[in-house]
This record gives sequence, C-alpha cells and structure tokens, in this order.
Amino acid sequence: MEITFKFQRGGTRAQPEYVDYQIDVPPEMTVFDALVAVRETQDGTLAFRGNCSVGFCGDCTLSVNGAQKVTCLVTVGKTQKDGVITVQPIRYAPVEKDVMHDMRKFLWDKVDVFAKGVVPNGGHPVTDEELRPVRKAMRCTTCGLCDEGCTVIDVNLDFYGPAALTKLYRFAFDPRDGITAERLREGSEVHGIWDCVHCWEATEHCPFGLEPTHLIMDTRDRAIAHGIKSGYGNKMLERHYDAFEESISRKGWLDERSVALQTYGGLIKGGLHTLPLGLRALRKGKATLKPHYKRPGADRIRKIFDRYNRANASLRKEKQR
Repeated sequence: MEITFKFQRGGTRAQPEYVDYQIDVPPEMTVFDALVAVRETQDGTLAFRGNCSVGFCGDCTLSVNGAQKVTCLVTVGKTQKDGVITVQPIRYAPVEKDVMHDMRKFLWDKVDVFAKGVVPNGGHPVTDEELRPVRKAMRCTTCGLCDEGCTVIDVNLDFYGPAALTKLYRFAFDPRDGITAERLREGSEVHGIWDCVHCWEATEHCPFGLEPTHLIMDTRDRAIAHGIKSGYGNKMLERHYDAFEESISRKGWLDERSVALQTYGGLIKGGLHTLPLGLRALRKGKATLKPHYKRPGADRIRKIFDRYNRANASLRKEKQR
C-alpha cells in the first residue's frame, strides 16, 4: 500500500516543520521497519531511535498520528489514516535531532535511581510462588509510554514517573533482596510514590499490560507496612497526612480548617500562611466558622483505624529488615 510519512524535521513542538516521504510497503509491515525503509531508500539523514525491532528494548517509542506507540509493535495498515502517518517525537523528552529524543534525560536517569541490583539477604532457595509478584515488573522494557501518559509529569518533570517506580517495585518486592526498607524510604521521598495521583493513565498506556499504577499502589502498601510514613522526607506532607488521619479518626469526617493549619505548621504559623485564602473562602461562602462537631458513628470509624494500626504493627515486625 502507498503510504505518506509526514516526518517532523525541525521547527518547535508548537510549530513543527514536516517533510513528506512516499513509500509503497505491505500493510503488515511495522511502522519502525517502514521508517527504516524510508531512511535506506530515500533519505539517509533521517534520525529516530530503534534497536531490537521485536518489542524487547523499548527504544523506538514515537508519536504516530497523535498516539504514542512502540513503533515496532504496530503495523502500517492499522496505524495509517487515509494513507498518511504523521511521525513526531514523544512529548516530554528533549529532542536531539528530528524525532530522536534523549532517553537519558527523559527516563534513564530516573530509572537509575532505583536500579541498584539485588543486594543478597543471605542466600536461600526462592520458590516460583515467591518470585511471581515481581515477574510482571521484570518484563518492563522502559519504553517510556507510561511516563508519556503520566498526568503528574505533565505538570512536574521532577516526578520520578511510573517507569522508574516500576523499577522500584521490581527490587522492593524481590524476596532475594536485603535492603527493601532502604529502597522504600528512597521511593517515599519527594517526587516518589506519594506524588502519583493514580489517574491510571500509565496503565492505559503500557503496551505490555504491566499495570504500573497498580504496582505503585502496592509499593505504597509495602512502605506503610515497613513503618514508612506517607511523604517521607517532606515534613509538610507528613504533617498533612497525620492531620488528615487525626481529623477522620477523631471526628468521623474531615475538618478542612484543622488540616490546613496543621499542614502549614500549627495554629500560629499555619494561621498566618492560610489567612488570606481563608478570608477569600469565607467571603465566597466556601468556608464557615461553625464548630466542627463529632459525627454520629465516629467511634466506629475510630475502631477501623485502631484495627488497621494494630494489624500493620504486627506486619512491620514481620517484614522489617
């Protein structure tokens, strides 16, 4: 079939410049192989990433017709629209030339933070059942599609992102590893597991069905089981979580004023910080000065918290290394 590749070759992300290449290829040919054919037969200066051609390395991720894909896993026939395939770089990666992006700055530097190899915990037989939870994460090729879809990276490029946090899961859940607590503390710092807003976009974008959002949630649970507070390394965030828990467990519902004050350092410091916002909220009817009464059934909610804390205390003793 006759295909026109509209290949971005300059300009800016806001105003890209394209060069068109026409080529006749079978519809079952992958987009990556078709791009290689264009480079070999028409323009040897085309720059794009690629390596294994079989979906193993994750190197050939691109935006094709507005959708982010591992291009060696999608065919020309299923990708083209009216005989056209528009090729652009992925959104958050610095571009080196054409659509060839810098994976080191985009992804690998973040992944390397958590990619320390397994530190043996003494050596003992490991059953397939014990290793099963990490097998899914082991399949990650760091193609970057989960980071490409991440709504947190969209507003904060310092967020480690789901690819790096999948790597954290891979080692933190490995039964052979001896520094699980250290890994979880590192992952719980600013820009780590607690910055994920569980929008599920990472899971939607993963071409291998690895469900990175689920893995991040499981890593949070393991961090809690090891006694590592939400927002580890960020005092304001720690205060926020503590205030949130205290409000719900004592009164049965959220006292927003108390949570705001405690988050920003207590009655005096927090009051000074939140005063302008509080006054605006009062004027617009979004806040009230009425007392925050204890709700009926609050005692039952308190029992849920107590039961959870007792269960996690025993779990921490079991799992702490």
